Amino acid sequence: MPANDIWFMIALFIFGGILMILELIMPGFGVAGIAGIVSLIAGIVVGSSVLTSGQLAVVIFLVFVFIVIMVVLLYRSAIRNGRLSRLLFLRTRASKDEGYTSSKSYEDMVGRVGVSTTNLRPSGTGDFDGIKMDIIADGQYIPKGTKIKIVKVEGFRILVEQVHDDIA
Repeated sequence: MPANDIWFMIALFIFGGILMILELIMPGFGVAGIAGIVSLIAGIVVGSSVLTSGQLAVVIFLVFVFIVIMVVLLYRSAIRNGRLSRLLFLRTRASKDEGYTSSKSYEDMVGRVGVSTTNLRPSGTGDFDGIKMDIIADGQYIPKGTKIKIVKVEGFRILVEQVHDDIA
């Protein structure tokens, strides 16, 4: 049994273990984890020429257990409250209650009457007191120049319907 081969095998196992632990600590592309696994396998290959078959079986089992433990720890770190998930995922919310919005809210325009500036089949544009808006007719065709009323606002969708002037 050459002493140099034993030390080389031990160095490969230690280096592989360090790289696997480094992969757990630093989230990234996975280069450290892949290099760690390759180093552990290289340690087994070197060990096959140095160790007896019984010793080699024990080493392979220990390396396998080590890799399984590292994968389980990485998984636990990546799920809901793990360290990795805290580093990668945003926990705060930019809510409307705190003054954050992604677009102007038109909910205050519900009930406002305007004129369609294009044919609505079912979408087009309308003019509401000088405010031009993209609108959607609520299920019917509405010709250009027709009086319309905003009946519902769902985010970016502004639903309108034709106003019928009933003279009695």
